[in-house]
Order: sequence, then structure tokens, then C-alpha cells
Amino acid sequence: MSAPKLDAILPLKIDGSYGVEDLRRTDILMASLSTFFEPNTLSTFLVVTPGDEVAVVRDYLSCWPNLPIEVMAEEKLLPELARFPALRGWRKQQLVKLASSRVLSSEFCLTFDADVFSTRPTSRSDLLPGGRALMQYESRSQHPRWWTSSARLLSLKSNVGDPERGMSITPAILSKSILDSLTDTLSTSRYSWAEVLCRLHRPAHPSNWTPARFMRSKWTEYSLYYLHAAAMGALEEYHVEGGTETTPQVLLGHEAHPFESWQPAFTFGPDNPALFCLVGSKSGLTPVEIWEVIDEFIPQRRAET
Repeated sequence: MSAPKLDAILPLKIDGSYGVEDLRRTDILMASLSTFFEPNTLSTFLVVTPGDEVAVVRDYLSCWPNLPIEVMAEEKLLPELARFPALRGWRKQQLVKLASSRVLSSEFCLTFDADVFSTRPTSRSDLLPGGRALMQYESRSQHPRWWTSSARLLSLKSNVGDPERGMSITPAILSKSILDSLTDTLSTSRYSWAEVLCRLHRPAHPSNWTPARFMRSKWTEYSLYYLHAAAMGALEEYHVEGGTETTPQVLLGHEAHPFESWQPAFTFGPDNPALFCLVGSKSGLTPVEIWEVIDEFIPQRRAET
């Protein structure tokens, strides 16, 4: 039986959250996917960007015709954003990933950020072994507020699922079925799920300074997703743990931090179980600086249009 269909989503702003040329940084991501992803691994690769940047982004990414890229305005995907103009870019990224099930039809969606790139030959069955989405775990103690805030938002006990660990960061693979259930749970008779979350982040509003809001404001897309999936008993139905004897591959390797001591030969070598790596935007490194270190491992290059 063939693996289920897989889409991907990338929230993108031309200059990024840290002014680090995220549009140019996508050259690394797109080149790596063109190099390592088997053809037809992705059904749709949705790039979501501010409306006034759609034309520039679409033109810039048109040089990757082998990838099924579609560009959408974030305001079309999330019309709720119009009422929250002060919302931080980091929060918008999370909302975009949660909103993927609004427009994408495949059961699974692979999430990207501009600072992620592929590191080894990858098929859809590597990402969806046995028809279930690969999941990577990390200790909840790394970010305890994520888990307590998300549990409060969902009216759950914070120890639902495995209380010692939770879902890791981007890249991740989300199930449309779980997302649809999560967003329905977060919605109210008055507000959509997106507006419920946005209303927690209104710095000029009196409600922003109440203890109840503060105790729920540290949510993340993945802590909400994981806790809800665990509460509905859906983790084993839709996900399989990576890094095990039967499923040795994992989604993300962290060996590029610190960048100064990174050994990319291992990252792109056969002994690395990670399908992706990242050089975080927070590092302030330019795309040129990253390319200088990894160009020998990614033969594909941007074709100027």
C-alpha cells in the first residue's frame, strides 16, 4: 500500500522576523528539497506570506518548477489577522501552521520555516512510515510554559500523554484530522479558533494584563496539537515515533548549533538519522555565510528567471 499524500506549508516574510533575508534563505531550503526529495513526495507546497509580498515571493520562487509551490496571502488563509495588526510574526507563523487544514487536502502536512533544509535522500515513506507521520519528541522541561499554557487553553491536565516529553519543533508533520478536531475544540460560539488565540495577544487591551490571560498565553502550535492528540487518543493512530530500532530516522538534527563547530559532512552523510537540519534565523547568519559551508553537499542551484 502506498503512503498517504503529503502536503507542506511554509510561513514566509521577505525580511523574516530578525531581518535576515528569509526570502533568500529559502534558496537553501528549495535547493535541498530539489536535491534530496524524491519526485512527487509533496502534493502541494503552500507558501503563506503577507498579501503585499505575494507577487514578489511568487516570482522569486518560480525558479523551482519541480516543486509544487503555491503562494497564498496570509490574510486569505487567516482573515482574522486583520483585527490584530500588532500580532508578532512568531505568532503568525504558528497560526499559519494550524490553519493548514483550512486549505490543504492531504491527510498530512509537513511544516517548514525558512531556516530549515533537507539533508539526505528522502521519500514519502521515510516521512510517513507505514502510513503514519513521523514524530520527534523532546522533554517538556525545555519549555514548561508551553505545556501548561496549552493545557489550560484546552481545559486539560498538563500531564496528558507522556508527561515527561512532548512534540518537538519545526519541521513537524501534522494530521489534518487532528488539526480539524483541535481547531473545532478551540472555537467558541462567538469566535473562531484563530480569533480565540489572537485575543490572547493584544498588548494595548486591558485583558492582556489579567492573570487568566497570562496563564494561557504561552501556547505553541505543537504543544496544542500534541496535547489534543493525546487527549483524543489519536497519537498512535496518526503518528509513529522516530529514532527507534524499527524507525531509525528522525525529523531534525541540532548539530549545526553552535555553527562555529558544525561538521556538515556528518549532517549530509549516511550515518546521520536526521532528515532535516536548521541554522536558526536568530543566529543572524546570512544565507551567503551558510551557503559557503554547505554548498558542496547540495548540487542543485537557483536558476535565475
